Amino acid sequence: MGLQEIKAMIQKQGVESVALQFTDLSGGLHSLWVPAELVPNVATEGIHMDGSSVDMVDIGQSDLKLMPDLGTFAVLPLGLFDSRVARMVCDIYEPDSDEPFKNDPRGVLKKVITESGKVLGGHASYNACSEIEYFLFSRDQSGNLKRQDEGGYLASPPADLGIDTRLEIVRNLKESGIVVEKHHHEVPPGKYELNLEYSDALRMADTVYLVKMVVKMTAARNGLVASFMPKPFHDGYGAGLHTHVSVTDGRGKTNLFYDSRGEYGVSRTATHFAGGILAHAKALAALTNPSVNSYKRLVPGWEAPVYISWARYNRSVLLRIPPGKGMRARLEYRPTDGSCNFYIAYAAILAAGLDGIRRKIEPPEPTEEDVYHMTKEQRGRRRIEVLPGTLGEALQEFAKDKYLRGTLGNEFSDKFLQIKTKEWRDFNTTVHEWERKKYLDV
Repeated sequence: MGLQEIKAMIQKQGVESVALQFTDLSGGLHSLWVPAELVPNVATEGIHMDGSSVDMVDIGQSDLKLMPDLGTFAVLPLGLFDSRVARMVCDIYEPDSDEPFKNDPRGVLKKVITESGKVLGGHASYNACSEIEYFLFSRDQSGNLKRQDEGGYLASPPADLGIDTRLEIVRNLKESGIVVEKHHHEVPPGKYELNLEYSDALRMADTVYLVKMVVKMTAARNGLVASFMPKPFHDGYGAGLHTHVSVTDGRGKTNLFYDSRGEYGVSRTATHFAGGILAHAKALAALTNPSVNSYKRLVPGWEAPVYISWARYNRSVLLRIPPGKGMRARLEYRPTDGSCNFYIAYAAILAAGLDGIRRKIEPPEPTEEDVYHMTKEQRGRRRIEVLPGTLGEALQEFAKDKYLRGTLGNEFSDKFLQIKTKEWRDFNTTVHEWERKKYLDV
């Protein structure tokens, strides 16, 4: 979409304000609002913001420049705001130049996609899609969270009490240009899933943030709280945003992950990609599961992918090959959760996979048995390792992984480690209610 088309759309639909959006390193979505009539100037010159206030830079070098990507312009549904609003995703630049800011998460993904051309060919396209899982809560008179319903997997109304809100979410997303291919109630009470149309990874990351905003806004308009928290309650299933990836040629007509004669129904490129993910899995966890709460979900017993293994149909493994032929052949990386920065997560998955392709890393034999029911000795014989058990352990693994750090960018990696190490330290030095109950009478 060009600038003239955007100006015409603004006038035709009566857009009053435009949200210029970007993410911080932790995945938080930020919006800088401008009057719609100033969009041409902002698109040409950019607009400055304080990067230190969102932990992107130190206060001594606080200014950064936002440059909107015109192709991301979308008019949002009237139901979300009282006036007509549009959004554009921005790339972040140094304040006084056209030099990309090295710690911009969107820029990190673009950088790794560019690097992938050296391995996959300059016209290859990296595709991704995450299953969108979220919880709906109401609050009681004391302000405590209450699950929206007690329904189970594929529950139908009236057990599925989230259906009206979910149908409204789907309508709002459609008005925003986002296709929801299917949606349903998930296994635990009050959890739901949206499945989106597959696309290239950069567009998908842009889309995920719009989806999260629409889900939260629609829920709030209905007096509810929508949450993408990995594990909001200890006594139930968490929410994972399983990520599907593949690589196609530049024309989108050939899936480089598909081979009908392949041993597992996929190509050697795909199995080497899988080998790279498994080889870097422990460090990768810091980027796809970057919150303290992530590791409350990644525990055995709740169908969470904690064991570093792969399979075709087995859902107890970290990486699997879902059913699909031709353009639908893909890999499913199962640890990803809603606390990640999706630009960074997609970049890290691609970087790990590229290392597997470059080095021709062969994955071990697939594990079709239920890993949860294996003994420690059985897993040891199969050389099945375990993901880090805490954010602190994951950060240590990422700090040691020179390949991932270098591919994502050492400056970015150092800043990411700094922010997340502080988060881990803050958690460990905070006194929690559980501790008061446990130790008050020692």
